[in-house]
Amino acid sequence: MSQGLKPSTDLSNRIAQIYPSLSNGHRRAADFVLQHPLDVATMTIEGLAEGSGTSNATVTRFVRALGYGGYGEFRGALSAALKFAHAPVDSFAGARSAAGSTFGTFEAALADQAANLQAARDGLTEEAVTRAVELLLKAPRVFIAASGASHHIASYLEDGLSLYLGADVIFASARTGPERAVRQMMSARPDDLMVAISVPRYSRSTLDLAGFAQKRGAKLLALTDGPISPLAAIADVTLFAPARSHLLPNAPGAVFALADALVAAVARERPDAVEALKELSESLLWTFHY
Repeated sequence: MSQGLKPSTDLSNRIAQIYPSLSNGHRRAADFVLQHPLDVATMTIEGLAEGSGTSNATVTRFVRALGYGGYGEFRGALSAALKFAHAPVDSFAGARSAAGSTFGTFEAALADQAANLQAARDGLTEEAVTRAVELLLKAPRVFIAASGASHHIASYLEDGLSLYLGADVIFASARTGPERAVRQMMSARPDDLMVAISVPRYSRSTLDLAGFAQKRGAKLLALTDGPISPLAAIADVTLFAPARSHLLPNAPGAVFALADALVAAVARERPDAVEALKELSESLLWTFHY
């Protein structure tokens, strides 16, 4: 590909980036591609021109506006994106067709989680953990961005950090949609911290919010699955935990454990953590069953 970007996410990003500047003819081609990606992946240039109500010349100019050298390169990028999107489906279908019992599947899922957790422990460095906790303790405000499978990890992290940090903790993408999240991030300052969480398949909205926070000077702490994650390339500090699964698109349990460990480490370092927990426990006294 002419710009060296990842084919799995590149095509839709390119269309989104240039869409406002496209001519009417190019927009018709873009709309047709986005609405019929499976069909376009096997279409000739004539087929796309006919389907989108344009011409061969318009389609050629459209794919070049996207940064591709020609129609063949464009169609190859689309095929790569579709292959990436369908990989979990193919993996799931293969796992279902394999011989084995329900109990065996259950055990294998737990084995995946155990292996991911062990790999996360093996990959930790004292420098990264110390720096991550320092950033959390120093920041006057901590923004959290996550979606999809990572949403619940972020929600747990928000609850834990809100108890033990003196900072404001803001789940920037929780339940409010991208517009509200961006409005929240517009107040980010250089002494703030963004915690971004994403596992395959990586969330574009989380990556966009992380980049937006950095442009406003905030530091970025990433919780993700490995060095190939797009978050790892831009974060000030990254903590890794694999999310591999033989059956599902991902198994984020080990990343969840990273969030839990962060809360524990922050609580340990906060001088008033015992008092905070005592106050919470006393406030909830009559809600417990004992």
